[in-house]
Amino acid sequence: MRKTIPLLLILSFHLSGCMPERSTSPPPPPPDENKSPALCQTVQPKKTPSSKHALLIGIEKYNHPKISDLGGAINDVKLMQGVLRTQFDFQNDDFITLLNEQATHTCIENAFKTLIKRIQPNDFVYIHYAGHGSQTPDLNGDERSGQDQTWVSFGTRQPGRKNEINEINEIDNYEVLDDEINAWLAAIYAKTAQVIFVSDSCHSATVARGNAPVSRGLEPDERSHPLGRRAYTQLNEYHGIHIGAARDKEFAAETAGDDGKFYGLFTWHWAKALQQAQVGDTWNQVFKRAQTPVFSIRGEAQRPQLEGERHRQVFGGHLTPPVATVAVSSVKGERIKIQAGATAGVTVGSIYRLQSENRARLEITKVGTFESEAKTTVVGAFKVGDLVVEKSHAYRFDPIKVYLSADYPKDRPLLQAIRAAFQGTSELPGYVLTNKPEQTDLRLQLLRPKRGRDGQAIFEKDNDALPKSFPNQAPELWILTPDQHLLHKKLQIKFDDPSKGVELVKYNLNHLARVREVKALQRRYRGATLPVTVQADILTPCPTGGDCMQVHDLGLYDKKSTFRLQEIGKRRLDEMLSLTLHNQSRRDYYCYLINISPDGTIYAIYPDPEERMEYARVKVGVQDLSWALADLCIFGTQSGMCF
Repeated sequence: MRKTIPLLLILSFHLSGCMPERSTSPPPPPPDENKSPALCQTVQPKKTPSSKHALLIGIEKYNHPKISDLGGAINDVKLMQGVLRTQFDFQNDDFITLLNEQATHTCIENAFKTLIKRIQPNDFVYIHYAGHGSQTPDLNGDERSGQDQTWVSFGTRQPGRKNEINEINEIDNYEVLDDEINAWLAAIYAKTAQVIFVSDSCHSATVARGNAPVSRGLEPDERSHPLGRRAYTQLNEYHGIHIGAARDKEFAAETAGDDGKFYGLFTWHWAKALQQAQVGDTWNQVFKRAQTPVFSIRGEAQRPQLEGERHRQVFGGHLTPPVATVAVSSVKGERIKIQAGATAGVTVGSIYRLQSENRARLEITKVGTFESEAKTTVVGAFKVGDLVVEKSHAYRFDPIKVYLSADYPKDRPLLQAIRAAFQGTSELPGYVLTNKPEQTDLRLQLLRPKRGRDGQAIFEKDNDALPKSFPNQAPELWILTPDQHLLHKKLQIKFDDPSKGVELVKYNLNHLARVREVKALQRRYRGATLPVTVQADILTPCPTGGDCMQVHDLGLYDKKSTFRLQEIGKRRLDEMLSLTLHNQSRRDYYCYLINISPDGTIYAIYPDPEERMEYARVKVGVQDLSWALADLCIFGTQSGMCF
């Protein structure tokens, strides 16, 4: 059954206003970071020819006094190994991995050369880098910005360091240029277009106030790079998919995953999106599912970007589809393990039962990356190999942690007035104050910036996260990401009137909490595509005649084109957005469409609040759009209730 809802409003999504496992074979342990850089490890030839290849690079221990260590790069490599093995059937021989001291400039170059030799025509290639990024002066004139982007390889920026055979390898003191990477990619593209390239790093650094989570970016290396003047093969376009976790001058943050370990924020959500990919999904759909939570958490401080053949099917359509059932992998009395974890959306407190009708239940007590632990009160009811299905899902609503700070001691009374709003639960429910800035979700900073004639705050350096404060300027409260980037340009709250300022803080934070809560309710249907999908058509006003159609009493309109919701973007005010629901399952569903407006207001699009509950029922239909929603929340239930 089709239900079409014409809307004269243009929908916008989100609020106004560089931050954890079972695998079939464990990866090599991180090397001893106190050793000198070793010679590049010899990559053994594949025992069995394969059409799949992966190069994974993770650097978190740099052994450099001016380069901050990271917390999640090695976990990123392990995570991607697990996803590629379990979801896409990669074997041990398909991987080339470089961790910490293995990832010098020379070793990265050698790994790419080995990869290029392995590849046969039309093979599939996955490349993933997790580590610091930076910039260096462009010496061959191929960058408009005048800066080459770099991967910060192990051993860089330490002139004179020697390797184990006591010879100076100068190039290992310099980072990997984007020109070099593009040349290696060009050699790969000459053999195959099926290439997925992901870089979870960024290319800028900042001056932060106090302690802050580490981002994956460094100040530029101003030395002349020894390879910088060479002429390199230029890429006119990327084949396959090319993904950056952040845009230039943005920060690729790290975060704690659902399993409690630290990862690159984008890599964690990218792995989850891949793990839950359905047969027929495109790379663009998977990317949107990873991009949306990153933007929800980080706002405009980190906007992942995708280039290339985005509408190509994931792995050419050859992937292991998620199934509704999960296998029991271990049974020890009341303690049970199942083969699904955080990347599949398993949460602590969720209840599973046997696939066959049975009263025995198990409750999830601990969630790993690819495996979860549970307990049951019916000992003996489960055995290894049994298939279980989720009976009820436990949604996570962890409080949002907030850290408060001020640039000047004289602003402590203002800070105390803001702090008072967090006391108790009535003013700002869903928030909790923390005195650990490195573990916060939001940072509220009182500063006194100087503004130019255009009203914009003046920054001392282009890549500074925050403007410099001056004691004679008016106080402002900025709502920031954990690594001290403005969450949204409108979240700069003036505090010349403290009482109004506090009210504005509460207003914005309460809207933010509501938006995050609603978005957290969006549940992925593990094991099947969403039972109800949404098609969006853009209608434009048209004169009489032709293909014009009368839309209720709103006038004549012409269908311009059909879009995925994620692709709509900005439209003209006189255009109409028409949404069509398609039920492709074998049962009826009650469906609710919810809009999150730019100011944080949440309201129902469909059905109208005054309609009866039965109006929300979408009966069985036949059209299958095979794509999943990102920013628009859709809830499908069989009881007619949304929660």
